[in-house]
Amino acid sequence: MNKLNKRPDETGTDFNHHSVKRVLHPVRDRDNWPRLAPEGEAVRRIAVIDCETTGLAVERHQIIELCMAIVLVNDAGRIVAVEVVRSGLVDPGHPLSAEIVELTGLTDTELTGRSIDDDQVAEMLTSCDGAVAFNAGFDRPYIEKMLGRHVPVPWGCAMADVPWRKIGFEPGPQGYLLNQAGYYMPSAHRAKDDVLALVQLLDHVCDDGETVMAKTLAAMDAPAWRFEAQGAPYGYKDDLREQRYRWAWGRLHDVWHKHVRDEAYQRELDWYVSTIGKEPVIVPLPASERYRFHTMWTPA
Repeated sequence: MNKLNKRPDETGTDFNHHSVKRVLHPVRDRDNWPRLAPEGEAVRRIAVIDCETTGLAVERHQIIELCMAIVLVNDAGRIVAVEVVRSGLVDPGHPLSAEIVELTGLTDTELTGRSIDDDQVAEMLTSCDGAVAFNAGFDRPYIEKMLGRHVPVPWGCAMADVPWRKIGFEPGPQGYLLNQAGYYMPSAHRAKDDVLALVQLLDHVCDDGETVMAKTLAAMDAPAWRFEAQGAPYGYKDDLREQRYRWAWGRLHDVWHKHVRDEAYQRELDWYVSTIGKEPVIVPLPASERYRFHTMWTPA
């Protein structure tokens, strides 16, 4: 058999020859972070948040565990200190499902009679310059439901605000991204574990020299808009869905809507006009209003 007729695995190349081994390090424990920033260093106070819930539907489910770490971030986007980490449990008033028990490790016995001081949570949030969750579109609605009010702190989302593919990551769950950054979570799906893992991920320095936190805060500081498909004919619902518009039901009037960032503004507007045949209603979306559940805001 000549070289031209050889199978790909017979050309002399060993499939394992270029294999790369990656050593994963455990996420830093809370005690391995300083509690104070270096004297005189300018910092932003950011709340890093995670919650465990009884399910995925915020209108029907509720928080059973909440953790918030207040981290101090310098001008370079590095986390120079973890000022405080606080967590608490909440009794949902009914037995947990078997799936939630398996996922979180929490039990009905652990939750019985437990509660969180809502005012303390609100005070911690308002003391910060911003809040970050891995999936802010999940965590923020549950927190606002628990508090029963809107705390107008800017929010960032590590999952949605970071251009993961552009910086060499394959997007996915928090643990998967953490592995790609060279770390692993000794345990997961308890709120404190997930918060410390997110702090580690946010402090990761990417190949371009910026941290994940720097990219998240840059997106938080950048302008954004909500495009509302007011008056779009029903026949365009599939087009809107494919364009990743979301359906806000249960309002004074139902509406398809989309969170549009600065770099995508003109492209999105061009698509909307060429597809729907009219301009959308465009509402400025400051970071203090982003990632709220759709029943928490009113369409324009």
